[in-house]
Amino acid sequence: MLFRDGFVTNSSSTNFLIISKKNLTPEYLFDRLGFVKDSPLEEYGRELCRDIIDGIDRGTLRWFDISEINFESVKEVFGEKSARLYADKIKKGFHAYMGYTSSDQGMLTVLFTTDYMEIEEEDFYLNGLNCTW
Repeated sequence: MLFRDGFVTNSSSTNFLIISKKNLTPEYLFDRLGFVKDSPLEEYGRELCRDIIDGIDRGTLRWFDISEINFESVKEVFGEKSARLYADKIKKGFHAYMGYTSSDQGMLTVLFTTDYMEIEEEDFYLNGLNCTW
């Protein structure tokens, strides 16, 4: 029998899709997620936004071999509804981003990662429904 000695993790991750009328920046994301400057959660909200941007910058998803964002890759990971929304919004000049967060990151990022989340507004869409534990 083998025993692991040292740090052991049981990490969760969430693949997410963001479709946005504007280019995604940490400040824009902070606003779209409903955080308020000078609030008690500002520091944690900014950390979550940085973690999301970092998840996009990795250029990968967890558990999927996706090399580009297109209708089929969005459909495979996020489903038919998100793929149709993606196709419609891209025709209108929207920007699309995919990435993942991990439960090994900041406090609000852990909540984002271990819960299901979908935000659907006219100029911003976030699908965080592809969670794995």
